[in-house]
Amino acid sequence: MMFKRAVYLAAFLMISLTAGAQINLYIGGNLQGNYSWLRGEEPTFEPGFGGGFSFVYWEHEYWFLKAGIDYNYKTSSVLDYPDDYDVPVISPDDKVTISFTEQSIGIPLTIYFRPYEKGANTLLIAGMMKTNIVVGLKENTEEYGELVLKGTEIKSRMKTNLGIGVGYQRQLDQHTFLNIVPSFNVDLRSVRAYNSVTLTAELIFGIY
Repeated sequence: MMFKRAVYLAAFLMISLTAGAQINLYIGGNLQGNYSWLRGEEPTFEPGFGGGFSFVYWEHEYWFLKAGIDYNYKTSSVLDYPDDYDVPVISPDDKVTISFTEQSIGIPLTIYFRPYEKGANTLLIAGMMKTNIVVGLKENTEEYGELVLKGTEIKSRMKTNLGIGVGYQRQLDQHTFLNIVPSFNVDLRSVRAYNSVTLTAELIFGIY
């Protein structure tokens, strides 16, 4: 339900903004590299990746908004109870090392600020919120083997992710821009809560 509301909110925002008399619209795509770890006992730090489609509303010189749709792949190991394996927990020492591999689809809403500009180069400050739905989850343990979960088999599929970043924008021509933004992101309200350091490279083109 939360994911549907985020989709409707993003669509309503874009339609409302495009209804104005003077607007600037951009579309584009992004590629992401992330370094992630689960919040828990003895987490491992693992590389991942992502990418997506960007839809940008940019009317004001010093800030602009982005929505779109993203795919993300994250992985990390943590010491935890093997609840998804339906193994009874007898004592507090029954924790095992579980490797989680998670795939998700998300609706990002991002605001970019441009506090300093010199020529074709601009400093970017970004505040990010993303609603994710987990579409695939794989768990692996040495003791119990591999477990693949999909759809309603996944507990706590909905996630809210918040992030902040400081990066760089390069104007390639009059209506084409390259944004490169490193950011720190955290999952909220999630059984499997990731922290991530993400590098996003985004190319946008003006269409109106």
